[in-house]
Amino acid sequence: MVQSAATLMRERGIHGVGLREVVAHSGGPRGSLGRYFPGGKTQLMSEAIDVALAGLYDELERTLAEAQTFPEAVGLILAPWRRVLVDHEFALGCPLAATVVDAAENDGLRVQVSDLLARWQRAVADVYIKFGASPAVADEHATVLLSAVEGALILARAHRSAAPLDTVERYFAAAAPSATAGVPTPAP
Repeated sequence: MVQSAATLMRERGIHGVGLREVVAHSGGPRGSLGRYFPGGKTQLMSEAIDVALAGLYDELERTLAEAQTFPEAVGLILAPWRRVLVDHEFALGCPLAATVVDAAENDGLRVQVSDLLARWQRAVADVYIKFGASPAVADEHATVLLSAVEGALILARAHRSAAPLDTVERYFAAAAPSATAGVPTPAP
């Protein structure tokens, strides 16, 4: 049921998924919801987020540590998302974005997503540091890169094309990190 909830959430967002739909999609007995998920839909969605990202961050951190060049690392950041989009014909998106949009009023889910995004941001910042950026600059660039990735995921789903991910990859792969070149500050 958790896997079904994860799939449906990534397709429709949290508000677009009903418990009956999860049961029907999973083929499981309806009575099992209360037994296995006494916290109701919130508990089920929390577990679905974990399942949707199972192994992704561990794999990402491991492969990023092995990257030999910054452009290679950027490609590794985008590869799992490109694979998910293409393999599922652009029907599945990022479970974190879906959760933030649909469950902003649910502090438990919001904090869970915030923690997962912080982990992802740390992994990306570590890549910038590995290739020469200072920690402060790395944090700024990681924020910009993750924002671009999330935006590209939305655009890719809307256009049913991986082109937005390709654009983000080319842009950031060409912008090699430096120790001091942070995100530009707007003019007053």
